[in-house]
Amino acid sequence: MVDLVLILILIKKCYNKAVHYRFIFNISIMKDLVIGIDVGGTKIKVVLLRQNKVLAEDLYLVKNFKTHREFLATLIAHIELLLKPYDRQRFVGIGIGLPGILDRQRQSLLLPPNLSVIKKINFIKELKGHFNLPVRMENDTKAMALAEMLFGSGRGKKSIFVLSLGTGVGGAYAWREENKICLLTGHQGTALEIGHTIININGVEGSPKTRGEVEQYLSSKFFSRRSNQHPAIIQEAAEKGKKSAQKIYQEFGYYLGFVLLNIIYNYDPEIIVLSGGLSRAEKLFIRPALQVVKENILSPLIKIPIITATKLKDQTGAIGAAALWYQ
Repeated sequence: MVDLVLILILIKKCYNKAVHYRFIFNISIMKDLVIGIDVGGTKIKVVLLRQNKVLAEDLYLVKNFKTHREFLATLIAHIELLLKPYDRQRFVGIGIGLPGILDRQRQSLLLPPNLSVIKKINFIKELKGHFNLPVRMENDTKAMALAEMLFGSGRGKKSIFVLSLGTGVGGAYAWREENKICLLTGHQGTALEIGHTIININGVEGSPKTRGEVEQYLSSKFFSRRSNQHPAIIQEAAEKGKKSAQKIYQEFGYYLGFVLLNIIYNYDPEIIVLSGGLSRAEKLFIRPALQVVKENILSPLIKIPIITATKLKDQTGAIGAAALWYQ
């Protein structure tokens, strides 16, 4: 897109009673493109965004990277694929959503729970150095909340809670204040690590520090423990009517219901959006989850918010990362 600035300088000169006009054109390139990166526990999504439209995307699976340098080189190669057809001057910057706890200034990743190889990477320094573009970074679920508020189910809503269900469990709360969207990050930047909140002190043990935490009940860990199979295989079986697979999803929904109750009591959002890979099976678990909420809500005077799966599908995190440049 070209921004054409026309400066008209009128110079009157009486040469044979003619009036001469001199035009000066200043042509500059409009910056209108953003790269968004969503780093997940099992796959990485990269999108090229212009305003609210995804122009191109790339998805690749996370393999067993031996070093952080190998991980970074692979990521850069996939970003280059999307940048190649476009003039670099058109790019505003790069946004990246990372799983785990970030520092308060959003400059470094303190704790990547499900992808330890990225802990040593200074993403802002490395990506800025390679592409010569500014970089913004945020927790992946918080980036999802931004995407939902701008382009998804949160459009027009005053507040939203995003619950991400996948390799791990993440949470994010966002609200509108005047003409901007605010994200709850907390004093240290560690707020809403909901996957590590405890719902059963005598419950399932992941490690000595994670006994009975939400992530043991609402992530892929739950499905591995219940059937030792990938969630996608269990989902397919449940959709085909296999009772044992359907029972697993009903149990998943039961636990989800109590987590939703905690979200309602603590944040009172206008809408709760379920995202992440496991949310694609919403039809298999949403009914038992809502039943738990309705049967256990403290009072009928407490309004149950809208509870829905994301409409942005698997692009939510990457779009949200790109949208960091729209704030």
